[in-house]
Amino acid sequence: MLENQTSFLMILFGAMIIPFLGRRFRIPSAALEIIFGVVLFNLVLRQRAPEWFQLLREIGFIYLMFIAGMELDLRQIRKSGKSVWYVLVALLSFTITPLVFVYLGQPFYLGVSVAMISAGIVIPVLRELGTIRTALGQEIVGVSLTGEFLSILVLTFIDAYHKHGLTVMAGMELVKLTVLFGLAFVVLKVLYVLVWWNPERVRMVMESEDPVEEGIRTVITLAFAGGLLASLAGVEPILGSFIAGMIFSYVFRSKGKFEEKINAIGFGFFIPFFFIGVGGQFNIDFLMYPPTIIMALYLTIAVLASNLPPLLLLARPLGVSFMDAGRMSLLISAPLSMIVVAGTIGEKMGILSPAMNGALVLTALFASILYPSLFRFLTKRLVPESR
Repeated sequence: MLENQTSFLMILFGAMIIPFLGRRFRIPSAALEIIFGVVLFNLVLRQRAPEWFQLLREIGFIYLMFIAGMELDLRQIRKSGKSVWYVLVALLSFTITPLVFVYLGQPFYLGVSVAMISAGIVIPVLRELGTIRTALGQEIVGVSLTGEFLSILVLTFIDAYHKHGLTVMAGMELVKLTVLFGLAFVVLKVLYVLVWWNPERVRMVMESEDPVEEGIRTVITLAFAGGLLASLAGVEPILGSFIAGMIFSYVFRSKGKFEEKINAIGFGFFIPFFFIGVGGQFNIDFLMYPPTIIMALYLTIAVLASNLPPLLLLARPLGVSFMDAGRMSLLISAPLSMIVVAGTIGEKMGILSPAMNGALVLTALFASILYPSLFRFLTKRLVPESR
């Protein structure tokens, strides 16, 4: 009992100080949490993560994907008038990169993992630099959010294919998932209509005046209900949680301070367990194995190489210069959470070995530190102008 309490306190202490260190050294908190997990479980505790921690890690994983789904504003992307180009950027990356990997004798899924796109680091970096409201900032947000949505879809299709192949069963699984979330959309829409008749109650929830936090309790339930629906459809729970977050964000457009509370619960408690858990699962012996390090460096370069050509090719339709397209590719090449997600799912499915997943974790760390730093360096002079 005392051992579990000590471990829990050490994890909480690490999660507490990491944001301060992240701001001080300008390193994403998620990257530091992975490093902390590696050190804690491999060098300090010298044990595998206990069962209770594995549960918290899974909870953090599901909640992370719910928040990622909430970030996707389908209306805003549609209003931009460039949604087709945003989709095309991701499709080119997901088409070309895996084929190049296969040509080079590497697994197709490894190419898919490298082509992942995420907004998890993109949005905080743009906010920090004060460029999120600029034309370039909006293009980066549009590409990253659209790419994150397509990344989830790609993982869903691969999961279905891995289980059933190109069969009717795979198609039925995807249809079942669509139907379940179609029903979820209808339920949320009905709920929205019902609360519309009680605007004062809704205002209390959305403006953070609800003493018993009914709204937060409901959202957490929705996040895990989405995971359960996905499990019933036969796919990964995190994919269902992402879609649940996306539907919730689409139905409830104005969330006020309520969204800040949802993020606070996630990033303040649940989500650090996931990233620390990723580090805890990492076998530190891989760091003593040169091929793993070399593979991680190769994959880090490949991440940038998967994003740069599509953005340069579509620079004119996106309305950006070639220089800005190059800067966009740097920041978009830091998909820490989605590479980790893809690696975790790949190892679960047996497509990736633990060593290859370890190389992907290192790749996520390298890319999330190197590329945003380069983006900051190239953008700093433009901050006064953007303001």
